[in-house]
Amino acid sequence: MKYRLLAVAAAGLLTAGGCGTTSTPEAARVTSTAADRPGDSGKLMEKLLKADQPGCSAAVGIEGAVAWSGARGVADTATGRPLTTTSVFDVASVSKQFTATAVLLLAAAGELELTDSVAKHVPGLPGWARTVTVDHLVHHTSGITDYTHLLNAAGHALTDPATQRDALDAIAKAPQPTSGTFAYSNSNYVLLAEVVAAVSGQPLPRFLDANVFRPLRLAMSLAPAAQGPETALPYTRSPDGTWQPAGSAWTQIGDGAVQTTPGELVRWADNYRTGAVGGEALLKAQLDRAVPTGQPAGPRYGAGIAVNPDGTLSHEGGWAGYVTLFGVTADRRTAIAVSCNAAETDIAAVATGLQRIWTR
Repeated sequence: MKYRLLAVAAAGLLTAGGCGTTSTPEAARVTSTAADRPGDSGKLMEKLLKADQPGCSAAVGIEGAVAWSGARGVADTATGRPLTTTSVFDVASVSKQFTATAVLLLAAAGELELTDSVAKHVPGLPGWARTVTVDHLVHHTSGITDYTHLLNAAGHALTDPATQRDALDAIAKAPQPTSGTFAYSNSNYVLLAEVVAAVSGQPLPRFLDANVFRPLRLAMSLAPAAQGPETALPYTRSPDGTWQPAGSAWTQIGDGAVQTTPGELVRWADNYRTGAVGGEALLKAQLDRAVPTGQPAGPRYGAGIAVNPDGTLSHEGGWAGYVTLFGVTADRRTAIAVSCNAAETDIAAVATGLQRIWTR
């Protein structure tokens, strides 16, 4: 099963060391002048991706404007419909920063305290919920078992319908957690979706639309398992080398399921520079209380975003065939996002190549 986070391996997306521990292929070893960057980016995509297979869409943003975008591959293998820069992907765990932003906006408005217990806002949980705080959820220090593992252990395949209620019921049966140490769990952000709904009186998708997406004029929606005419269909490679449809019938929110394009992600990234939504208070809350992730000299985990030792920001997400990498430079001026519709695609090579072109 492909879970919503591929560790915090995206931590090196915009650092000098490249992307995670993946070595940089020769095709990505490019240093470009400013004038050459768009052309070199297109050539990189052509070198790394095949036009007749699932592939990737990518974008580079500079101070909130899309400086370059490109795509290569097919969005639908049955029809040959190509991937384009307007192809829509489920960006999986990259969505977590939006859920965290919703919580922090409510905290700034005095609607909740990060020290509130989960039990205060989410009914039906065991006694341990009285000792787990909203802040524990935001920073993955609750110790709550990942609901994806719990549902999988109970026999739920990705093709079996599984709702938000199913996830909450599984969480309620989880073992007693030990809070305080970072342990990435999608359960945290499913519970945060419930906190937002309880406090604001609006489901998380509606809250984000009203308070984040529309104010920033972002073409984004939180819509699990959604498909539209621009959707890039997800695939997985079978042992015989053919591409088979992937996807999921699960409909949880909070931990993933934002539907958008890399171009919109790099536009959103500029909020980490400007604070156009949330102001300085949000920017401080997103990053200042980041916790160690247990990796030596590795990233710290902020509010739905990894804060790397060199000051860059990043997150990675993978779900049911989709994979996305998102990163922002330390000066917050440049952002790179790459989304692919097959998890087997070497997304790290694409992201690292674009990093070398645009940030060297």
